[in-house]
Amino acid sequence: MVIRNKRKLKKELLQRMGRRNFVIAGGQSLLGLLLAGRLYQLQISQNEGWRKLSDSNQFNSRSVTPARGRIFDEQGRLLAGNTETYSLSITPLNSGNLKQTLVRLSMLIDLPDEEMIAILKKAESQPKFMPVTVKDELTQRDLSRLAVRSPVLNGVSFSKRYRRIYPQAHLTGHITGYVSPVTPKERDNEPRWSRLPYIRTGKVGVEYALEQNLRGAPGLDRIEINARGKAVRIINDKKPQQGDDAKLTLNMEIQAYAYERLRKGRNDIVTNTADIQAALTTNDEIRSHFAAGDNLVLKDEKERFVPGESGAAIVMDIRNGDVISMVSAPSYDPNQFSERLLTRDWKRLSSHPRTPLLNRAISGLYAPGSTFKMVVAAAALEAGVITSSTRVKCEGHMEYGDRKFHCWFDDGHQLVNVKQALERSCDVFFYDIALKVGINRIHDMAKRLGLGLPSGLDLPFEKLGIMPNRDWKKENRGTVWTPGETIVAGIGQGFVLTTPMQLAVMTARLANGDKAVVPRLMAAEGQETEFAPLNISKSVLRIVKTGMENVLNGVLGTARRYDLDDYGLAGKTGTVQVKRITKEQREAGIIDNIDRPWKERDHALFVAYAPRKNPRYAAVVVVEHGGSGSSMAAPIARDILAQTIKVKGV
Repeated sequence: MVIRNKRKLKKELLQRMGRRNFVIAGGQSLLGLLLAGRLYQLQISQNEGWRKLSDSNQFNSRSVTPARGRIFDEQGRLLAGNTETYSLSITPLNSGNLKQTLVRLSMLIDLPDEEMIAILKKAESQPKFMPVTVKDELTQRDLSRLAVRSPVLNGVSFSKRYRRIYPQAHLTGHITGYVSPVTPKERDNEPRWSRLPYIRTGKVGVEYALEQNLRGAPGLDRIEINARGKAVRIINDKKPQQGDDAKLTLNMEIQAYAYERLRKGRNDIVTNTADIQAALTTNDEIRSHFAAGDNLVLKDEKERFVPGESGAAIVMDIRNGDVISMVSAPSYDPNQFSERLLTRDWKRLSSHPRTPLLNRAISGLYAPGSTFKMVVAAAALEAGVITSSTRVKCEGHMEYGDRKFHCWFDDGHQLVNVKQALERSCDVFFYDIALKVGINRIHDMAKRLGLGLPSGLDLPFEKLGIMPNRDWKKENRGTVWTPGETIVAGIGQGFVLTTPMQLAVMTARLANGDKAVVPRLMAAEGQETEFAPLNISKSVLRIVKTGMENVLNGVLGTARRYDLDDYGLAGKTGTVQVKRITKEQREAGIIDNIDRPWKERDHALFVAYAPRKNPRYAAVVVVEHGGSGSSMAAPIARDILAQTIKVKGV
């Protein structure tokens, strides 16, 4: 009985143990399956994701700033390009003791205490994993010193980048414009782009106008790093795409000549060192220009030391609108803006007595003076107010109401028709016909010739000028237009303001005769240029152009001494009074322009086209406070057009 019970207990025990072993084995098998499934998931299914996560611990990603597109003149001469340079940066997270690392760096390169303090402050204001630029423009000596000691400089890295250069410097400063670091507003508008290292964006000129084309597309690098934050290798995942190059209609040979010719005026350039030192010692005006970085010294007709002339000069092709030369003087060197503009350089530019940062060609506003008389003549002829034979008597002044409006020629031009009035620039003739034709029709003709409107050049910050009429006066001044204002507008003064570019457009349209020419600075080779019709009758244009021709080859033409040999010019002088001569000045004998303070002298203007018979080029010259349009601006324009024909032909 006892034996039978033992066998029974043993059998039950074996059964329980078998069930337990089965459960344990099943659990182990299930656990094995789960483990195998997890391993499959990690090593096969999610392999790519974990590999990337592993790489992120081993690799740093870096956006690569593309090289900016280059800018060339019509002959392929470089106006804006790029040069390679190296920068030094430090990542606080990998540097250990940032301050100590900076001290080590200061023993190898020029790193003043104030710059070290600025770097430490910047590092505190941003995440520690973001690099901080320590020094740009490393020299070869700096680079070699740092490279040798790089194993002991934790978190320190070098990077190659491109710096914008402008080989033509001040000769094209207002055309190319410049690039400089991203502004807060630009960061807000394009946050992704602005995070690129060392990015620079165009601020003015062509750099601004073609920003989207010139900037290119960024690349992407993976930098393999070791445990100490040192770069082991660089993998180029995506190469940066350089921006598109731009070719301009500008001709540098003519541009350089025009700039130097405008600045010289009718004076002699001083090159003798002793004379320059004497000018700096005795002449406050020359001293202030030198302090502002303008080193040109001239000697005027009275043997006085004077700085270079200020103003604008433009040459256009009247067939397609190509801007061959566009000068604004004085100018500036855009290379100064490519990096961080030094305080002393900004002070020089901003304190310069003649505002070199102003692009006078498109943003300078001037009363057109007598160069506006073609507009008034065309409006009167088209309206039938006058014919080519209509004559007006000029006795040196015109009385209207209780006012007397003077002609520049005190003795008067006597009886003159429209061609003679243009030739001799008779003010009284244009006072008279301006009253008859009315300001509204003058305004409409001016608009058709491109005055008071955007020129179409597509450069930023272009001014519109003012081309008034009755509605403009009411809207902008709150008063009605008066006949006296029409009289003054008839000779291009009063409210009338234009830019040199608008005057160039006017002259090109008159010379073309058929099309409303629009200027362009971006070359469009192989493309037909389409312009709207000018819609001014041939007979009207023939009369106006004959008057312009007589200005240079007429017996009494105001610029008869400055015709262009072999080709001939047609043009119009303009002398714009800036400040009336007072009674006291007259009594003291201070009547001549050259005897007055520079800012009180008249502006000198001249518009022209050449050749006379088959026009090809239009030009405008404005010399600020230059005096007479005939003796100052006309010879400059003549010489620039002669150089244009010499270089480009007809």
